[in-house]
Amino acid sequence: MALQAVETGREIARRYGLSKSPRPYERMHVSLNAIGTYPDFPDDIVFAVSAAMATVKAAPFEVNFDRAMSVTNARAVILANAIRSEEMMDLHVQLAKEMWGVGLNFTYNPRFMPHMTVLYDDVPVPEHLLAEPVRWIAREFVLIRSVIGNSEYEYLDRWPLLD
Repeated sequence: MALQAVETGREIARRYGLSKSPRPYERMHVSLNAIGTYPDFPDDIVFAVSAAMATVKAAPFEVNFDRAMSVTNARAVILANAIRSEEMMDLHVQLAKEMWGVGLNFTYNPRFMPHMTVLYDDVPVPEHLLAEPVRWIAREFVLIRSVIGNSEYEYLDRWPLLD
């Protein structure tokens, strides 16, 4: 999936004359909930999130991104789908509820559009269908510490999606 997303990003860059390259495959992910912005990610927050996420119950589900576009004001070129996955939205809501349950802020948004950022560029990319959708079966979700502005990720914990 990640390699297919990178190749799709390359094709988008060629097609629209973008100057930037796709993000490395190791950085491809779909963000479901933000936890907050911290200068240092406190251990007590990591512990609270890990405890809350361990209670989440969801089955594996298909992710299917069939289009690409730029996000207004973000310079991000994303892969998305006009039809939101019910399973992914259920997981988004469940994660938000569990975070709220342990006293953390959550970012539940009924208009949330799951997406994957494949590259950043100043040239806008109009919404268009992909020749071949990027799809896979999500089998886990992961807690990632993101260093804002550096595109650095630290994988802190992961949980399987079980039938």
